[in-house]
Amino acid sequence: MDPSAKANTVFLDKLQQEVESNLTNEQFGVEELSKNIGMSRSQLHRKLSAATGQSVSQFIREYRLARGMELLQPGDLTAAEVADRIGFGSATYFNKCFSDYYGFPPGEAKNRPVEQHTHPLREQNNLQPSPSKRSFILWIAIGAVGISVLMTFLYLTFFNTNESQTTDKSIAILPFKNLSADQRNEYFSEGVIEAIRTSLSQIKELRVISRTSVERYRQTSKSASDIAQELGVSALLEGSIQRDSNQVRIEVRLVDGETEALVWAITYNRELKDVFAIQNEIAQQVADELNAKLSPEEKSKLSKRDTDNPKAYDLYLKAKYQFRTYTNKGAHNTIDLLTEAIQLDSNFARAHAFMAHGYIGLACIWGAELSAIDALEKGKPFIDKAIALDPTLDEGHMFLGFYKLYHDWDFEGAEKEYKLSIVDHHPDALAMYIDYLNFMMRHKEAIQYADYLNEEDPYYPNSRIILSLFYSNRISEALEFSEARIQTFTNYYTLDSHGFLMLQLKRYDEAISYFNKAISLEGIRYPRMLGWMGAAYAKSGRPEEARKIIEELSQRLEKKDMGSISFFIAVIYSALNEKEEALKWLQAAYVAHDMEMPWLITEPQFYNLRKEPLFIELVQKMGFK
Repeated sequence: MDPSAKANTVFLDKLQQEVESNLTNEQFGVEELSKNIGMSRSQLHRKLSAATGQSVSQFIREYRLARGMELLQPGDLTAAEVADRIGFGSATYFNKCFSDYYGFPPGEAKNRPVEQHTHPLREQNNLQPSPSKRSFILWIAIGAVGISVLMTFLYLTFFNTNESQTTDKSIAILPFKNLSADQRNEYFSEGVIEAIRTSLSQIKELRVISRTSVERYRQTSKSASDIAQELGVSALLEGSIQRDSNQVRIEVRLVDGETEALVWAITYNRELKDVFAIQNEIAQQVADELNAKLSPEEKSKLSKRDTDNPKAYDLYLKAKYQFRTYTNKGAHNTIDLLTEAIQLDSNFARAHAFMAHGYIGLACIWGAELSAIDALEKGKPFIDKAIALDPTLDEGHMFLGFYKLYHDWDFEGAEKEYKLSIVDHHPDALAMYIDYLNFMMRHKEAIQYADYLNEEDPYYPNSRIILSLFYSNRISEALEFSEARIQTFTNYYTLDSHGFLMLQLKRYDEAISYFNKAISLEGIRYPRMLGWMGAAYAKSGRPEEARKIIEELSQRLEKKDMGSISFFIAVIYSALNEKEEALKWLQAAYVAHDMEMPWLITEPQFYNLRKEPLFIELVQKMGFK
């Protein structure tokens, strides 16, 4: 027996035994498993990923579901009874996870022969793994009822290895080199890459890492195999783009993520008007090389053009590039560029959808120019037009969900739209949906989607894992993830989340330090940062400092500054335990329709207000159930 295969067998057998021993404990997770086997979380993740391609949370979840299938098969137990026996907190949540994973509800398990217990390819909102992982978990289920270690060894040695080579359909598109003489053409290079990524993301058999997760490799000296291992992908697409007026030269190379062998390479020398065809050809070739089977619908999407007007498309790419400066000026430039693009092609659905994004940007923390109501009302006609032009457009439904949530406080309507927007695993849509789930106190679902987003996009800058773990009372995991993330990222989002966590852990001086770092990034005193900083001062016995921030925010409110100022004044007053003042400012935030109001029942600083009649009235008026 190969020593490495034997070691893998022993290791996996040990993990199975630990999960089995804690099967009924719904709190048993990554932290507990790593402690029980004497490894750090990172060590455990690396070793398990190398052996099976799975994350630790995925391994635990799939083991539970496989055991659930075994218990359901005889037909003696209800889904609720099985959920309780395999560590799911509720039968409803178990039913959802089981249906997502297997493709049919628990009630049908007893009528399905064992050989039919395969799992469909990724469907809408599903969190299930690739075919190789699904095959592997079936063997885990068998092993749990007594199949010998030898059988596990034979599977790992002969079947799993071979299958992973043929069915691991995952890819990261690295930042292309911009070889244009005019470096201002960087936007064009970025736009072409994103178009290819968007096309590939629509293929359900493929897992495509998002732009935000590969950005950190723009100037890297790491090898292809190291990058592939860090991102958990089997292939990398790299290349360069050179543009000279209306002439475009694009070179692309598909590289094996394990061996670094060149799988395929091609060079295109075309006119600008042919860029759509080039993007589609590259996407089709990559799908073919990765053996991804395309449905007729996917083939249609792959060949679809957003616009036939090259100039309009060029303006759209510039607009997206400007927006990602995340500045007030960038948002204005976005609107100006898209206005011109839409004049050139009034049927350009993505341009309409992104126009809404531009207006929303003016109400965001770094825009702070418009109120949420004004921004969303300006954006709504463009959202409606985008969906009318393309009823399946993910960004259209994403922004409609955002509108329904933050403008209408229509929670059910928002969820419906968000679910439509995550069909193609759009990372921003997933992030927005996770926020929604946390708003609604559906924290177990939120952490499932946050785990999924992290698996799909391990370096997504605004990770929702930290807050979701916190709200799920998995504090040690939240802290470990946050401390690791803060070493990698120093952007606003990471400082925001880490400071929030420090505040809740009563590490007030650290919280204040991180909020100040976030402010120093752009030199902007964000009301959100000031509100939480004021809460940290209040909680740490420095009420004078807290009141100074209240005074600053009050003066900004008089100047008509935006940024949910009333909401965050309420946060500070609540931290000072001045409930009457806190409730008065929350009422003002409700009247002003502050952007942050959907956080009302989830904001920890308001936990001391939950039994107050006025707070209960506000919760009901907003439509929380």
